[in-house]
Amino acid sequence: MLLEIAIRNIALIEQLTIEFAEGFNVLTGETGAGKSIVVDSLSLALGARAGRELLRTGAERASVQALFDVSDCPRAQELAAELGAPCEDGLLAVSRELSANGRSVCRVSGMVVPLAALKSLTALLMDIHGQHEHQALLDPEKHLGFLDAYGGEEHLARVRAIGDAYRARMQLAGRIKAALRDAQGRERELEEIERRLAEITAAKLRPGEEEELESRAAILENAEHIRAALSEAYQLTYEGAGSAQELLSRAANALEGIAPIDARFSALAARLREVFIAAQDAGYELRDALEGVESDPRALEKLNARLDLIHRLEGRYGPDLAEVIAYGEELKERKEALSGGEASVSEWKRELKGMDAALRQDCAALTEARRAIAAKLTKGILKHLADLGMGKTRFEIAVEPEKITATGGDRVEMRISPNPGEPLKPLNAIASGGEISRVMLALKAVSADEYGVGAMVFDEIDTGVSGRMAQAVGEKMAMIAGKRQVLCVTHLPQIAALADRHFVVEKTQVGERTGSTVRALDDIGRAQEIARLIGGAEDSPSAMEHAENMLAAAKRRREELRERKEA
Repeated sequence: MLLEIAIRNIALIEQLTIEFAEGFNVLTGETGAGKSIVVDSLSLALGARAGRELLRTGAERASVQALFDVSDCPRAQELAAELGAPCEDGLLAVSRELSANGRSVCRVSGMVVPLAALKSLTALLMDIHGQHEHQALLDPEKHLGFLDAYGGEEHLARVRAIGDAYRARMQLAGRIKAALRDAQGRERELEEIERRLAEITAAKLRPGEEEELESRAAILENAEHIRAALSEAYQLTYEGAGSAQELLSRAANALEGIAPIDARFSALAARLREVFIAAQDAGYELRDALEGVESDPRALEKLNARLDLIHRLEGRYGPDLAEVIAYGEELKERKEALSGGEASVSEWKRELKGMDAALRQDCAALTEARRAIAAKLTKGILKHLADLGMGKTRFEIAVEPEKITATGGDRVEMRISPNPGEPLKPLNAIASGGEISRVMLALKAVSADEYGVGAMVFDEIDTGVSGRMAQAVGEKMAMIAGKRQVLCVTHLPQIAALADRHFVVEKTQVGERTGSTVRALDDIGRAQEIARLIGGAEDSPSAMEHAENMLAAAKRRREELRERKEA
């Protein structure tokens, strides 16, 4: 159940908090006062599209927060806990923040969550019937969605599974089509791949080979200079008269002679001996390096030829050696794929045939399930239509075979015959606005009986009805409100009078700024608003008397309806 909604900087509303009651809540007000803004704000909190046009003029940020009592909805509590926002005392707050740059932030009990997660959660809490859904009933393409929604979660899971299977089938069919389209160019591509692969394979490339060759070539190109430097270093370090190792040995010997006198001399002698050993080791390495350096023009020529080959391959398939080697592996894989192309297509065709057979079988089962759901839904709608003054109406939901798509193999259409003796025809062909309103209310009433969430919102459900039919529509919503919270935006006094709590939406003006506010009405305020809705002046004694009588009669009728519902 929705406990309250707090709105800030949405359209005409600067700041507003509305506390709702159990049962039947109605909002009335002059045209343009902002009734739909409240519904739009609530839709926003539940996850509807967030457009920057919703921001109040001049505001940088806007927000909507809705507080729900979910103590009787364990699944909502579980889902909130999974999102890291456990409910406290059975209360759950969902909110949406908008900024002028178009960003939107969703929160559940203060925890930031993805929009999809917010929608999944709020779908368990409230069902909003807006004017766009009213028009959707006139579009036969939307009738399948209404029917499947009534089927429940298990049925919807079956529909989603068929959608997944169909998309997998289409993906495989696309792969086959692409393979067949490419078959003509496969031979030419194979020839080019084999030519390139032969060139790369013949080179017998190794990772890191280029750097190794360049290092060796640099040594051969500078052999004389390198030998001279190594020779000089060797003489100074190890072999020549007065070499470093000889002088270090003599210095260590001199200190060892006085080592017994003071520990410092012993330590210095040891350090010099270490340096002597290091110099000796360096001399050995210099000698080995010197012996390994030879001038070899033929070896240098071979190295440069190998480097030229690598550079050519890099220029064609590079930009570096690693990329050339990786490209060679890709060519091998592509060659294998192309070589096995015909076998793959044959296997894919066999797989596609099996998928089609399974899909046809699943869609046939789905069709039977839909027909059973349609029969049950039709029976419920006719029952509620009788309560709404359409007892002689014939109504059916036709489920007819159609080409298989992601939604199955059915075309669903609602058909109606409001008058005896007339054939069934599509809703959009003959139904009036008032009849469409009542069919939609009947559809919602059936859904509420079977799967309804804790709260339902009706925005302009009373379009095209008046008089006795308005009374019937109001009574139907009052009956629904006996078990579920109902919020209704209306302009009809018959409906407003049946409410448990009545709010009026009013336009305000402070300075040059226009705003919108909502206030709950007491008994006197209700009578005045009902008098206004009837069309009389709210301060007229006769209009007030009429309104008070209507409210008293509505109260008695509401109680009768709920007693009957409970019985």
